[in-house]
Amino acid sequence: MIDAKTLQNITQEGLKLLKKEKGLLEGVVYASSNERTIGRIYYTTHIPSTGLEEPKSDVDYGVNVEIWFKKNGKKLIGMGHEPNDMSISAVKRAIVKAKRDAVEDTEFGGFLKKHELPKMKNKTDNKKQKLLSLTSGEETELLVQLSWDTIAGAVDALSAYAKEKKQTPKQLAFILNGDNFIIKERMALATTNGIVDSDETALVLSFLTAMLEKDNAKGSAWGAHVHIDDDFSAYDIGKHAALAAIDEVGGIRTSSGKYNVVFGHQAITELFGSLLAPHMNLGMVDLGASMFAKKYGQKVASELLTLYDDATLPGGAGSKRITCEGYPTGKTALIDHGRLVGYMTDYRTMNKILQNKKHGKEVLGVDPHEIRNAINPQNGFRFARGGGRVAASAVGVYATNLVIESSQSVTPDELLKEVRDGIFIGRLWYTYPIGGYASGIISGTAIADCFTIKNGKLDQPILPNTLRIEDNLGEMIQRIIGIANNQLPTINWASDEITHAPWVGMKDVQFYAINEEKKKTPHIVSLSKTAKKS
Repeated sequence: MIDAKTLQNITQEGLKLLKKEKGLLEGVVYASSNERTIGRIYYTTHIPSTGLEEPKSDVDYGVNVEIWFKKNGKKLIGMGHEPNDMSISAVKRAIVKAKRDAVEDTEFGGFLKKHELPKMKNKTDNKKQKLLSLTSGEETELLVQLSWDTIAGAVDALSAYAKEKKQTPKQLAFILNGDNFIIKERMALATTNGIVDSDETALVLSFLTAMLEKDNAKGSAWGAHVHIDDDFSAYDIGKHAALAAIDEVGGIRTSSGKYNVVFGHQAITELFGSLLAPHMNLGMVDLGASMFAKKYGQKVASELLTLYDDATLPGGAGSKRITCEGYPTGKTALIDHGRLVGYMTDYRTMNKILQNKKHGKEVLGVDPHEIRNAINPQNGFRFARGGGRVAASAVGVYATNLVIESSQSVTPDELLKEVRDGIFIGRLWYTYPIGGYASGIISGTAIADCFTIKNGKLDQPILPNTLRIEDNLGEMIQRIIGIANNQLPTINWASDEITHAPWVGMKDVQFYAINEEKKKTPHIVSLSKTAKKS
């Protein structure tokens, strides 16, 4: 992995070269280096397996040049990228590409200016530096240790279950698969507008699925951390995954209907991280693709819900010091006690909205200049490939640490009692805005960690892949009846954002039974008074 000093030098030397370009108005030289090391787990008890596949690594590095210049009476904007080279020659080639592919964009108002930067408050987490300083060999050794610890945790949980059921490993037909990741990222930039800065971060991620294949039972576990210490236990993550699968043995089918629901950590990450957060992306609002268009300051959710993004969260796996535009990161308030109070954005989108006051008022419902603090460009990143700030990517709008909380949070047990009778959905998959983003209509399949709720307690497990949610997300967040105080940093597959997700209870959520034609068989049940046959 290329060191920070090399990235800083190439951007500053490249800037000198860029400043010589004829007709130059403004420009940016950006460089990055990213490394993703993966320990892929595949452990089974009934067929031969390696347990841990050979650790793999993926490295990318390169330079990116953005240039705004005058030519033939027009202002043109272009971007050029040169991969796998960190030299002045690479910068030269990137400049040629940027000028060659430049287009006129009358809505572009320039890059971030140094005088527009707020005072820097956040500092680099020194504990992250320990991960950043690991050599390739040390990374491999660490991943091997973490992965075998993960398997050991799962095996120990499974052994107790096998002894209780008097089953051999082959009879159990247990499968554990997933990944442990170490992601390291470095970036630097230098601009004609006086911004010269750099950032580097590292984190450890885990994403596991455990299955008892013959019993059609599936459980999950995950983790997101910035360092390896007492708050991270690969053994516990493996154990949790195996126990979650064991808890799912004996699953039943449920009928179509509207249910009072408690959504677990990963399901909330899908609903809020993947589906809800884009509606507070200023670019989506600008395009008319958000269900929150023209609703700034209005009530859009239950007053129980507060939602924000915070790249300065201490110990947060998604924390960054600066954006990929050089803007200091901070806390971006999105929903406060149910009211829409802010948006995630990058500088270019913010500038566009501010420059066209009439258009901004049309899409926001208020003069953007009157809510200037609600559209600070604290979320402009070049995320790509499920980890890293990649020079090949243009700046986009992304969450970092998306935090879901409530001023009236309750314990998980209290939330279950509030729901009383309904279902618990622990993990959703294939969640999509099937009606288009602006409609709010979403769909997803419940694939693991699901239970019926009876008399305020988790009751019978629900068979994986037998229930599908289809409802309006905008209406669902209006029907929140409780938010627990058990936040857990959770990831989605190939996602760069970390969602700090608690359990969330909602009423009257529409679910459909998959393969409904089987509903006449004895094992299909209607769970509560809220369930209504479709």
